Amino acid sequence: MNGGFDYQGFYDRIAPFYGLAEELIPVWRRYTEAVLPWLPQDGAVLEVGPGPGLLLEKLSRRYPLAVGLDLSWGMVQEAQRRLGRAGLPARLIQGDVTRLPFRGGVFQGIATTFAFSAVPDGRAAMQEMARVLTPGGVLALVDAGIPSDGNPGGVFLAHLWERFGDFMRDEAALMEAAGLQVIHRREFGVFEGIRLVVGRKPGPSR
Repeated sequence: MNGGFDYQGFYDRIAPFYGLAEELIPVWRRYTEAVLPWLPQDGAVLEVGPGPGLLLEKLSRRYPLAVGLDLSWGMVQEAQRRLGRAGLPARLIQGDVTRLPFRGGVFQGIATTFAFSAVPDGRAAMQEMARVLTPGGVLALVDAGIPSDGNPGGVFLAHLWERFGDFMRDEAALMEAAGLQVIHRREFGVFEGIRLVVGRKPGPSR
């Protein structure tokens, strides 16, 4: 944890309000949904850090198997309630992305939005996500980052994220180190401070 920050306890406490905040800020939902066009057309998908389950609800409508894994038990409960109200199966697990409770090569797609930067060991998390992807599977990641053009507004926002305990990283480099091929990367949002990075596991899709 960054400076001893208690991510699990923090997100447990804000879980009842987080979903409402996401719904009241449409741009935030647009940011998270930037992963959707990059995920496979069908198969099994995993969302790492689904929070209160807004994106997971969309994934559960689109895929025959959509699983959510979150470190926060409070967020797992909120997502379960959301999917239950929608009449969708709530396949949710409380767990740590650095120790995923799945065998290798089981998911055709993985989505993670504004969660990776909160994981202290980014290298281990990326290796685990790569491990559970099928050959040809895709990992689509949205998170805050330091803009490549170094604009002052974007750099300020990135340092603000860090003050709240997050880690600004080069996700593309971590994907490549984990054996994934980076197929897309772009910066967008306020001061270009949000980034979408997409990696594919080598091998034929199945």
